[in-house]
Amino acid sequence: MMRFLKIIPTPVVLLVLWMGALAPMQAAQPDPASQPRTAPPAAQNEYVPLSELPPDEQLPAVPLVFIAYGLIWLAVLVYVITIWRRQSAVAKELEILKRQLRS
Repeated sequence: MMRFLKIIPTPVVLLVLWMGALAPMQAAQPDPASQPRTAPPAAQNEYVPLSELPPDEQLPAVPLVFIAYGLIWLAVLVYVITIWRRQSAVAKELEILKRQLRS
C-alpha cells in the first residue's frame, strides 16, 4: 500500500484533498433553483458616453495604467539589480581563479 502512495505525484494528492475539502462547502450552499429569480437588467441598445455614466460605473484608467507601468518597471529594476549582483560575483570569482592560476 505504501509503495502505491509513493508512485502518486504530490500535485495529484493535493488536488484530490482540495476537491474533498470543497465538497462539504458546495453541499452547504443553497440550491439556486429554490431561490426566487429576479428579472435581469434591461439590455443596453446604444452607446452611452462616459460622461453620462453614473459615478459607480466609471473606472478611472489613468491611475491603473500608472500602477501597471510602475510595477513593470519595478520588476525590470529588480531583475537588472539581481543580474548585476550575480555578474559582479562571477567577476570576483574569475579574479580569484586568475590569481590562483598565476601563483
